[in-house]
Amino acid sequence: MRAIDLVKRKPLVITEDRPLIEAIDIMARENVGAVVIVEDLNSMRLRGIVTERDVIRALSRRLPLDTPVGKVGTVGPRVVRARFDDSVSTVASLMVEYRVRHVVVVDENDAVVGVISIRDLLGDLDAVREIARLSRYPKVRE
Repeated sequence: MRAIDLVKRKPLVITEDRPLIEAIDIMARENVGAVVIVEDLNSMRLRGIVTERDVIRALSRRLPLDTPVGKVGTVGPRVVRARFDDSVSTVASLMVEYRVRHVVVVDENDAVVGVISIRDLLGDLDAVREIARLSRYPKVRE
């Protein structure tokens, strides 16, 4: 089973100049825990991710809700991503290794094709069976 097989919906995206409140509104409306930050809506090139945890940190720092999401979320090479053809065991390994609940799925051009949450991973019986067959998580590629 591949990462793309777990992507169930179009990715929810925002550009890094948009205000934090817009990302919060998307998360609340769509009942999700993360919104992907893209370079622009045409290329969908990955720039970052803003999660519920990022929102909590921003609020605890008393940042205004008009702060750009690019200043609140995780941006750049630290974003945990998987290629669309990676195995679900690789996705699970990334979540464990980096202690995250969301992995952004990208194509060969680093364009966002979806997001896999821990809920998506555990909600798919075939994925759970594949992960359960492992004696340990595979090494994540560098």
